[in-house]
Amino acid sequence: MHRFFIEPQAIDGSRATLTGPEAHHLRNVLRLTAGDEIELFDGTGAVYQARIEHIGKAIELTIASRHTIAPREPALFIAQGLLKGKKMDFLVQKATELGVTGFLPFHSAHCAVPALKDAKTSRWEKITMEACKQCGRPIPLHLAAVSDLDSLLAAAEHYSGKLIFWEKETSTHLSGLAPLASYPSVIALIGPEGGFAAEEIDKAVQAGFIPVSLGRQILRAETAALSVMAILQYLSDNL
Repeated sequence: MHRFFIEPQAIDGSRATLTGPEAHHLRNVLRLTAGDEIELFDGTGAVYQARIEHIGKAIELTIASRHTIAPREPALFIAQGLLKGKKMDFLVQKATELGVTGFLPFHSAHCAVPALKDAKTSRWEKITMEACKQCGRPIPLHLAAVSDLDSLLAAAEHYSGKLIFWEKETSTHLSGLAPLASYPSVIALIGPEGGFAAEEIDKAVQAGFIPVSLGRQILRAETAALSVMAILQYLSDNL
């Protein structure tokens, strides 16, 4: 069944109105017709089964049923050092598919990427919404504004579990961590292509982060990030 995002205020009891790009996609790309059934999600966890009543510039719908999907726990936040090319696009998409709660891009000492333009972060929002439609996720990935590492560390005190993945760590592995399901929230820091500087690790440790190894192999940054998302979701009983 085709899925569409709808703003909560566009729903009034058993009636709903779909407008903008979503209406265009329904009408001009998918060419759905009156009587067809679709699924709506409003970004708050509510999912609706709806029937198309009228197709015009706006799409008039009747709501047949509604149910709510609660957020997963623990809430997983991935803080990713900026990567080159389209690697960040890829990770935003996969973070959405894997049920990551929030994605926090940051700039650090070894980043090879300059400050991002607004157009790029707008593209991430679009990628997130498209991934939500594909994977059936009812609450979109939270995309934070790009920050620097120091600001990210200073704001991390409210996370109950704090991990930083470092290729030079040798003693602490994921298998030795406390059960992640016992934490309300977990943040995982992953470096850019150049990794973390030693002084950045020191600052993170002072802020309460635990350095963790991903094994003996040196992984590409995007491989490390994807692995961390999947493994942490598995250890949290969310995968």
